[in-house]
Amino acid sequence: MNHLTRAASGVLALTSLLLTTSLSASAATLSGTDTRPVSSRVFAAASPFYQKLPADSPAASDSSALVSSLNQQAHDFYGTATDANVGLNTVTHTPPMYVARSTDPLYDVKSWSCQGHTGSIATMFNENMQDINIPADALADTSDDGGMTVYNADTKQLVELWKARKVEGEWQACWGGRITDADKSIGVFSGTWGMSASGMAMWATTIRASEIAQGHIDHVIGMSIPYTKSTISSPAVRTDGWRTGTELSIGQMLRLPASVDIDAMTLSPLAKTIAKAAQEYGIIITDTGGSVAFSAENANGMASNPYPALFRNRYAFQELQARPSLGEAAFPLTQLVALPMDYKVPVAAPTPDPTPTATAPVADYPSTVKAANPALYWRLNETGSAVADSSGNGRTGTMTTVYRPAPGAITGDTSVSTYGNDKSLVYSSAKLTPAAAYSVEVWFKTGTGKGGKLAGLEPSQLALGTTSDRSLYMLTDGRLAFGTMNGTASAVTSTKKYNDGAWHMAVATQSAVGTILYVDSVRVATGTATTAGSNAGYWRLGGGNLAAWPNQPTSAYFAGSLDEFAVYDSALSSTTVTAQFKARS
Repeated sequence: MNHLTRAASGVLALTSLLLTTSLSASAATLSGTDTRPVSSRVFAAASPFYQKLPADSPAASDSSALVSSLNQQAHDFYGTATDANVGLNTVTHTPPMYVARSTDPLYDVKSWSCQGHTGSIATMFNENMQDINIPADALADTSDDGGMTVYNADTKQLVELWKARKVEGEWQACWGGRITDADKSIGVFSGTWGMSASGMAMWATTIRASEIAQGHIDHVIGMSIPYTKSTISSPAVRTDGWRTGTELSIGQMLRLPASVDIDAMTLSPLAKTIAKAAQEYGIIITDTGGSVAFSAENANGMASNPYPALFRNRYAFQELQARPSLGEAAFPLTQLVALPMDYKVPVAAPTPDPTPTATAPVADYPSTVKAANPALYWRLNETGSAVADSSGNGRTGTMTTVYRPAPGAITGDTSVSTYGNDKSLVYSSAKLTPAAAYSVEVWFKTGTGKGGKLAGLEPSQLALGTTSDRSLYMLTDGRLAFGTMNGTASAVTSTKKYNDGAWHMAVATQSAVGTILYVDSVRVATGTATTAGSNAGYWRLGGGNLAAWPNQPTSAYFAGSLDEFAVYDSALSSTTVTAQFKARS
């Protein structure tokens, strides 16, 4: 996927700078990193983007040829015979950087077919990019890249979008990706996900205006160049390069040798700051682009444009280029050294705890569930037939003919397994009157090819009865459905199949906003039904009446493992669902 292939019409198009003191009122944002400060180091401490280069870092065997190729490109693309052009993108071809909060508007980012994405690819994107908090004032890069990166400081989720646009109040993107636990990630998207052609997160390598202002950059910095090789260097996972000569590869690193005395050079403040970062952390090739250029956060994502003052009211390329009239030398491009392919800075192992605990920490999943105030909560870890209610509301249950204790969804805990027949069930001890707005939640694992009902509200404890309601069931092909009975049965159904033998968390909610089905904290289906039946019934796991339901599976009874069943008298928010899913272990 050729993300961020930058086209250029000239030096000023690539390194343009709005020589004004502020952005227009319509562009000013209150959610950029200047108004919602957050550390640039949002990834794991072991991320390759945060490691200082040892003084004796090795050079690639062909370093001289690689650097010579880079230098030639800087002359050929908008440079001159005497001056190499090195740019810094600040208002186009670089992403605005936003800090989101869980109180910001929630969007399902939809695929639009700028590259002909239809069918399963579009569906995969739509399923992966649901429930994303994006600040209301966010703007994408106005160039044809249309990039945007959003870090949620509350959930530690990073989302990056390519060719993003807002149409009739809804966000769309041609492609992108999300990293749900950035603090546990090295900062690289899996597979084909992400904004950059390399798969590396732009958040990790993009220079911030605040870093330029303070004169220190505390991470590896990214550079795009016109010609890149078709090979890939770790930590990149893909490339849009196509050359086969002496060009650098995407993911390959360069650095200024530790022996170079940067302070002795007469550089502009900008050139000195970047040079010191190149010496301390290095430069990494992130994309094939229209010129040799670094990336700084887009001024469109800031409340005011700081770059005119930071660049002394000159263009960025001028600040990086030699200006003999000011006694300044150019950014020392020719003194760079290319590091070997797949070079990794040695990361010291953490010092072990001198007094390690004898037992593993207890997962906080139960406390996370209880914090959401469940009306009923069965942990299903009993060895007998009685089922305890961990909600504290005394809504107990009974197990009959189930396998226990089976390995559980929560690390170190147990579950039950039902056999897929009318004798293997778990049911509530008394009839319960359901709330109008509610949530049903259960962990499940199966490899069945018959489908079956996981959970629902039944008129009797064991018999099928004539009606059922609030039914969570698996179709014969492994898709998951949730439906309600209010006169007639209506259901929402996932597009993905879940009979893969792995644990999954299903949550169904219904309220005045409609019906939502989540699997593993991702919204997989939605519907307009806002009400269910109001009759009291028995909550039951393992099977029930599906005679009137859409897409009836081969079996009404579920064969598989069930764990951590909960019912709430409210519709859980996506933030709560995500928090519970993350608390599994």
